[in-house]
Amino acid sequence: MHNTQTPSSLLELYALAADAEVRRAGDRLLGWLAGHICFDAAWFGRSTLEAGLLAPHDSHIRGLDPDFVADWRRVRHVDPVAPAAMRRPGCGIAMKIDELPLSSLRAFGEDHRIGGVLGVVLHTSASPWWTHLALYRREPAAYCARDQALLELLTPHASALDLRRPKDAALALLSPREAEVARLFGMGQSYKAVARALGSSPATVRHHLRQAYAKLGITSKVQMARLVCGQATEA
Repeated sequence: MHNTQTPSSLLELYALAADAEVRRAGDRLLGWLAGHICFDAAWFGRSTLEAGLLAPHDSHIRGLDPDFVADWRRVRHVDPVAPAAMRRPGCGIAMKIDELPLSSLRAFGEDHRIGGVLGVVLHTSASPWWTHLALYRREPAAYCARDQALLELLTPHASALDLRRPKDAALALLSPREAEVARLFGMGQSYKAVARALGSSPATVRHHLRQAYAKLGITSKVQMARLVCGQATEA
């Protein structure tokens, strides 16, 4: 671990992570970072995987145009920063605009006045969520080791905020019937009990559960309960 922070900075960070208000507003995290790292714009978000690519669900942007995320989705398949960060979860990845390999990416950077980026991606264990933090500068100035260390230090706290988000965030990934099956099953009901409650066959319930497990990136009833019901149960 990099030892680049003063005790007061670390205390501020831990207090920020414990603040209930911050758990409802990711832009507060970006505001805290702005007081410790020099950057012109930032993106904090949560994504799931879609054909191996990040698919943003929640985004908080600072100093960027409202259409930034939508524009990024159009070039994400050729963006080298995200996959590089995903291969090294929790490690900062820096790149300058003139190092981008394709003209489409350089055009995207120019359109959004991005000269350089420092980003970190972290996967939340036993869930479908990938948390990502990216800082942008207008000029292609290099980020220092202290900047990278601080972003790496903050990202697990940002990821932990995702774990404490309401269950609706997980259920939103499912179809209405999958969500209802997952909710009842996560509450401890059996296949047959869920089937009776919904007027379906046990086989249909199992099918919906398989879909829910795949979409949520989980493998057990305990994980289902924690993710969609906010509680633990016996497997």
